[in-house]
Amino acid sequence: MPEAKAGYNLTDHEGALLAEVLRRQPVTAYRITKAYGIDPVSSFNSSKGHVYPMIKRMAKRRLLKSSTVSTDARRTETWECTKKGEIALREWLKIVSPHHLLLEDPMRTRIMSFDLLDHDEKLEWIFNAKAELLAKLGELEDYGKSVDVPFQAFVHDNAVSSIKSRMDWLDRMLFVLMKDKTDSKTTPHK
Repeated sequence: MPEAKAGYNLTDHEGALLAEVLRRQPVTAYRITKAYGIDPVSSFNSSKGHVYPMIKRMAKRRLLKSSTVSTDARRTETWECTKKGEIALREWLKIVSPHHLLLEDPMRTRIMSFDLLDHDEKLEWIFNAKAELLAKLGELEDYGKSVDVPFQAFVHDNAVSSIKSRMDWLDRMLFVLMKDKTDSKTTPHK
């Protein structure tokens, strides 16, 4: 796997933010947080308390540079990628790390403690999860029609495929749980 050049080593959050700046530059930190806030695909922390300090750290590393809007009485800063920032971003894009291969999944993590729920609670959880995933699927479809980003079709396909895969997984769980409940009703207890 390609490794980042020494000195850059962007985190996934930093790489995503740097890419967002490069696409929209010049851009204010406020507009970046707003873009993250409406993006149903991104799972990055979009709070001001996370984005603003990250921008300042990347500016300190000379990956971003700021300019003040001279016509703005509030002296708003806009941000752009530096040449060094673009190089760091290109290096970050080339990396496929082990943690990218099997993503963290809080739903999967919860299933490891599913034995704490009774049968009806398990079914209710699955039905609720499926309903939330269906709603997210609708949100993705609407968002996909309203945004224009590079390689949007690939990004959209990945997000939709991921949700459909999770729904298929929940269907398989539901089938097993329903079958087990039916089997336990017909099998006499010792």
